[in-house]
Amino acid sequence: MLCRAALVMLALLLAPAARAAEVLRIGVLDYLGSEHSLSHWAVTEAALNAALPDYDFQFEPLDIRQLAAALEADRLDFVITNPGNYAELEYLYHISRIATAEGDQPVASTLVTAGDLEKLSDLAGRRLAIVSPEAFGGFQLIWSEMADADSGLPGRVELVMTGYPMQLAAQAVLERRADAAVLRACMLEELKAADPQRYAPLHAFALKPGQGTDCALSSPVFPGWPFAKTRTTRPDLAKKVAVALLSMQGGTLWTVPLDYQPVHELMRKLQIGPYVRKGPVSVREFIADYRDWLIALVVALVFWAIYSVRIETLVRRRTRALNDSNAQLVREMSERRRAEEAERQNRRELEHVARLSILGEMASSVAHELNQPLSAISTYAQGMLLRLTAGRAEPEEMRRAAGEISDQAARAATVIRRIRAFVRKRESQMGPVDICDFLEECATLYAASIHRAGVEDKVICEDGLPKVLGDRIQLQQVMLNLVQNAVDAMAGTPAEARRITIRAERRGDPDHGAGVCLSVRDQGHGMDAAAMDHFAEAFYTTKPEGIGLGLALSRSIVEAHGGWMKAEAPGDGPGLNISIWLPEEPNA
Repeated sequence: MLCRAALVMLALLLAPAARAAEVLRIGVLDYLGSEHSLSHWAVTEAALNAALPDYDFQFEPLDIRQLAAALEADRLDFVITNPGNYAELEYLYHISRIATAEGDQPVASTLVTAGDLEKLSDLAGRRLAIVSPEAFGGFQLIWSEMADADSGLPGRVELVMTGYPMQLAAQAVLERRADAAVLRACMLEELKAADPQRYAPLHAFALKPGQGTDCALSSPVFPGWPFAKTRTTRPDLAKKVAVALLSMQGGTLWTVPLDYQPVHELMRKLQIGPYVRKGPVSVREFIADYRDWLIALVVALVFWAIYSVRIETLVRRRTRALNDSNAQLVREMSERRRAEEAERQNRRELEHVARLSILGEMASSVAHELNQPLSAISTYAQGMLLRLTAGRAEPEEMRRAAGEISDQAARAATVIRRIRAFVRKRESQMGPVDICDFLEECATLYAASIHRAGVEDKVICEDGLPKVLGDRIQLQQVMLNLVQNAVDAMAGTPAEARRITIRAERRGDPDHGAGVCLSVRDQGHGMDAAAMDHFAEAFYTTKPEGIGLGLALSRSIVEAHGGWMKAEAPGDGPGLNISIWLPEEPNA
């Protein structure tokens, strides 16, 4: 640093004391801060001022966008920038290089991390800190390396933009805002030399050895930074400056312009800079972009054609065999439909008989239910006749008595309507069933029967139960059958212990999913192990007068609804607990 400052002072002292020097502005790409840029190029600036005293060379540190804006406005006479930026500026603003830096830091990139990354593929799914997508050594070289390693890798890396100066990318890794960062060549070594303690956790990875430098590199080395003249610079002035640069003996050394074809090849591959596509894609470009896919498509089409011919041959061969067996299949299907229809008819008849059987067992209760409203009707009617006979028929009292008669008649009609709906033959009608409402309806049908038998019932229905999809009448048949069996089982139980608990709760099934479980618990004599093994089997019964169809039909109805029914001995006392599980309605 001190040597460069001394050279600048020496150049100023040797310059003529009084001259009207022409100011020449040289734009320098700034990637580490203006102070670093001015210091790095100070020797070159001093040498030019000393070699060409008639001109005042002024170096201006500018970032990529500022450099482009200055060239757009023709405010610069010369430019020093990286190879990638030069290729783009050459295309846009017609600058041309007159010398190339040599002996300076290599133009390459280094991947750094504080973690356990080792190779390029480790970047997949990670965060990569870069100063800008336009940075040549700060991103584009590594972009090319990733694309060469795996064409899909760049799309799987999350980019974290830090902006300039470039040490911000290293700081992003240290602050855990990124998993890795892209630095220009030798910058990692410079940072560690300047502040060893702060940058000690950082290390390079995905290295490319044998690059002719002691710095750790993760990309090939490209030609050095060019010194270029702008479109407004006079050729004779550019020649003088080129001679002065080639004559330098200290600081950054310069040589004749090198071949920048590798830079153009990289940008062409990445389709950036001068090679960004504009307008329609040509056929040649389309084939070049999708060559591998097109080859795969052609191969697939060939295999498809061979496969199609083979399949067509097999289809023709098997069609003849299918035609021969089709008539037999039609006959078998017709016979099966007839058998299924006969089975459905038999099932309907059997269910109808079962409902009539249940209704027969509950006949006295049903008669009691009808007797109450009929007795009330008779009482009110006799009262009205007595008042009419005695001449004390008050209109208001007659109106009230007539209203009571109407209400009791409606009550009797409701009982009869429910009984008719329960026993009539009909096709299964599936629909959403609200379990709590369903249990209330069942209670109205079995209430008189259990009270007549001196049985107390308790219904527990969990709040917020989902609806189930089912046939309401068939499910009533199942519930009434279970309740009647529970009442029969407690015939020998002391009166104070006769109790039925009906519970409805949400319960999932590992094989069938979400659903609702209904359970009927009695305090009767229960079932022994032998009877439990035959639970719900057809024609098996423990009742002397039973036929063994009620539970078998109930289980078949539940299974037809996609559920299951099972019995188990309670763990807290006598009796039997029968559980029914039904899946919830799909649209619930």
